[in-house]
Amino acid sequence: MTRPLFSGAFADTYETRIDRLVPGYRLAHELTLARLSVLLPEQATVLVAGAGTGTEILIQASHRPGWRFVAVEPSPDMLAILKARVAQAGLGDRVEIVEGVVEDADAGIRADACIAHLVSHFIKGDADKLAFFRAIAARLAPGASLLHLDYLPQGGTFDPAYRAWALLAGQTESEVATMEKRIRGSWDAADAARLAELLRAAGFDAPQPFFRALDYHGLESRRS
Repeated sequence: MTRPLFSGAFADTYETRIDRLVPGYRLAHELTLARLSVLLPEQATVLVAGAGTGTEILIQASHRPGWRFVAVEPSPDMLAILKARVAQAGLGDRVEIVEGVVEDADAGIRADACIAHLVSHFIKGDADKLAFFRAIAARLAPGASLLHLDYLPQGGTFDPAYRAWALLAGQTESEVATMEKRIRGSWDAADAARLAELLRAAGFDAPQPFFRALDYHGLESRRS
């Protein structure tokens, strides 16, 4: 899994821009917490694949003091922000940080759940996507859930409503054009059927929705 865009100024400004880039971003995190609160006991381990600047961890940890986290992130610049936020929140003893990809995390862990938001559409090609999901499955306990937020465009096209929403959210015409160009040229977004097949091949049951905003789908995929 590589995320070459998540460095330098892009990493530094990520948290100030993400709400204008992903519709329902904060709600998706709240619903992730709600779903995991139903699934997990008071004491649990959550793997966070593509942990970014740590938003998922900060939200989950602040509400569930008995949960521990394994945060995996390949971008050194994003990781530096994550470490600073974890330290500031006093969560250092509850967060294990792994610089790299999921395969670099301890192969012996059996996490009670995994969060992998806004990751799979950055992974190029079915082979690497499958390897990503298999690495997660190998580090989950049987029956554990993967909650993932993915960009799944219908028919492989850029929804004009997404463009309209981005303008309403405060992006300029130039910023929206850049966003659309990046999505069309740099992302490898699967459609729903392709993603479901990759998940099945990786050892997960059929994904079930828990959130949707335009072409961003929040899915729960349970390890078989």
